[in-house]
Amino acid sequence: MITLVIKNKMFSIKGNSTVKDENDVDRFVVKGKLISWRKKKRIYDMEGNLLYTVKNKLIKWWMNSCYVCDKDGHKIARIKQKFKLFKKEFTLTGYADEIEIKGDFIQHCLEIYKNGEKIGEVGKKFVSLVDRFRLDCYNDADAPLLVALVVAIDNINDKNLSD
Repeated sequence: MITLVIKNKMFSIKGNSTVKDENDVDRFVVKGKLISWRKKKRIYDMEGNLLYTVKNKLIKWWMNSCYVCDKDGHKIARIKQKFKLFKKEFTLTGYADEIEIKGDFIQHCLEIYKNGEKIGEVGKKFVSLVDRFRLDCYNDADAPLLVALVVAIDNINDKNLSD
């Protein structure tokens, strides 16, 4: 198991983030663009290899959604917000495995399941003026995908605030 902290930078015009482990060691880099209609962000490993790209759907009809693309730019999943009266939950479609995101983002607690097995938990911390997420990954191999999912959900929530 690995615990990661995804922390948005306070003064980042592009929307960059750092991802560190519990020992404050850099694990991933999230880079945004200065001007991006779709709030595109790229997730890199520490060797500079592109792992995933996350981008908002350009036009929303009802609820905001976000795409996760592989390193070659192919859409591998779509995350969209479920309509619930007092909760924020999300569904993921298109991914090879069955991924479920359960919980309540308003209360800052999500559980992520892959093929029925819990692979991670997300919690949001309000330590400063920036968003900071704690991500517990039960399998280190799932960590890059889980980081992409957290970035996508954060994009959706930021889009909801600006609508």
